Order: sequence, then C-alpha cells, then structure tokens
Amino acid sequence: MTIIRQPLLRQIAALSALICFAGSTQALEQTSASVMETCLLEGITTAEADTTAAEIRTACEADIAVATNTPIGEPDDSYLTPLQARAAAEEMNYDRLFAITAFKTNYFTASYMTDPNQAAINTQRDLLNNEEAKFQISIKAPIWRDMFGSKNDLMVAYTSLSWWQIGNNTISAAFRETNYEPELFMRHRGGPKFLGGEIAAFDIGLNHQSNGRSGSLSRGWNRVMGRAFFDFDSVAVELRAWYRIPEDADDDDNPFMYRYYGYGDIRVAYAPNRNTFTAMLRPGSQESGLELTWSYGLTNSLRLYAQYWNGYGESLLDYDTRIERVGIGIAINDYIQRR
Repeated sequence: MTIIRQPLLRQIAALSALICFAGSTQALEQTSASVMETCLLEGITTAEADTTAAEIRTACEADIAVATNTPIGEPDDSYLTPLQARAAAEEMNYDRLFAITAFKTNYFTASYMTDPNQAAINTQRDLLNNEEAKFQISIKAPIWRDMFGSKNDLMVAYTSLSWWQIGNNTISAAFRETNYEPELFMRHRGGPKFLGGEIAAFDIGLNHQSNGRSGSLSRGWNRVMGRAFFDFDSVAVELRAWYRIPEDADDDDNPFMYRYYGYGDIRVAYAPNRNTFTAMLRPGSQESGLELTWSYGLTNSLRLYAQYWNGYGESLLDYDTRIERVGIGIAINDYIQRR
C-alpha cells in the first residue's frame, strides 16, 4: 500500500537532501515529524474504507524511508497485536535489500523420539537412533504486490523440513528424510470482524510436498490449499483446509494419506509476553497428529525453542507411523511474538 503521492515524495527527497547537506539533525527530525503528520492525514482521506490506522502508519514509515533513502527501522509495534506487528514488519521487510522474510517457524532442535520407523530404511542392517536433529527452513516473498490496486498479493513460499541422524554411523544417509514444500498463493490482507477479533488475512493457492525419494520410499502429493488467519489480540488462529489433486491409481504411491493427514488443520498461537506457545491439531479420518511448541525471545532475532510431537504424519516417510518426539533448540522466529 502506498499512501504518499508522487509530488509529496519528491518534496520529501528534496528536503532531505537539503537538510543533510546543511548538517542539521534537529531540522531533519522536525521535517520527518511534519512529513509523517502530512502523510497520516493524507492516508486517512485517501485510503480504502477498511484500512486500519496501524496499516496507514506502517505504510507512511516505509514510504518516507524509501523517499529519503534512509534505512527502514524497526516499526513501533507497541500499539499492535502480535499478528499485526508481524504483518507490519513483513511489509517493511519486503522493501529492504538483501532481506529474507520468514514464512513458517525457522528452527533447529536436538530431539529424542520413541520407536523410530525402522521399516522405512532400505536395508535390514540399517538402524535408526532415537536421537536426531530436526530443523526447518521456511521463507516467502511477494512476486506481485497490491494486485490490480487492491489488498491482494501474489506470494511464493518454500519450506524444507529435515530429520538428521547426527552421529549415526550405521546408516548410509545421515539425512534420513527431508520434505520439500513449495507454494504459490494469493493473499488478501484484512477481513471482517469475527467473534470479538478480526480476520487478518486469507490465502488460496497451490501446494506441492514431496520427499525427493524414489521407489517404495517415494512420498508426495499436490494440493489446492486455503488458509485463514484470525486475530484475537494475544491469540492468533490459523485454519487450513486442502483438497488433494487426484492422481492416476498407477502413479499414486500414497493413496491413503487422507487417513493420517485429513483435509486440514488448526494452529493456535498465544503470545502474552516474550513467551510464545503454539498448539497444532491435524485430524485425519483414521489417525491424528498433535504438535506443541514453546519459544522465548533471547534477542530480536534468536529464540529458545522447544517442540513436542505425538501422532501420525510428522514426516511424509512416516506418515502412517505413530511418532512421539521431544526436542529443544533455537529458532529465529515464531508464528507470532512480542519483543
């Protein structure tokens, strides 16, 4: 969303250059405050009817930073809910050079699991350890912002989730499983009020997930996926629903995935302070999976992170095997968080 019109942008840039040449920091601060007031007033009169004050302020901060060729600082998110603060930070991050925006949680944990799925290993002599590392890398980027002048963005995202048998010398591949998940989706920002909160955004798009293996170890599926994000101040709720794109019976290696993955999941995140707690439930038609996490902000970019998993569908290779796991490590972000 761009609030400032082009004549005002040129005026800001010219004033900035003049003041910086004169070397007056106080004058620059006074001018920035005046420009912010002008931008906020213009934003109120020109923005769409459902645009919030927080969105106008965030857009003004980003536009002024771009116009004056100054670094975009951290947004003042003290007046925002954690979900609004994340959305504001992401909007500003899209305009930064050399910046990567997180999608899901990025973390690295050392974990212990009960009853590892030995049957998923190729040879009888290969034995899995109960201890292994589990980590996730997840990023996203807009490829078309404000489509047709609306609040719709076309986004691309990529997530990889890996299980690493660190220190296990008895198996041929230390990385026993990696799931690859690219996505293409359209996101609409904002929505109506809902049960005392509001719909922050909703997505619709295509999702592919596979493990890159062949033969009997091959797992993968393609889905049409929808998501909705609900904001209840310190609580955020994500609802996902999907439809698996059918495959020919001869090509379908995993015809009964819906029994363990079902047709959607729900995730609830709670961030009352620097702690963030999440719970994800994914009900299948036959079995279910549950994930619980906790994180605590050590710095703005590093969090202590713990995860508990119990049920089916933790990985594509083990989708029809019950796994119980506990892990602890570090994360660089969570679904929502407070400073």
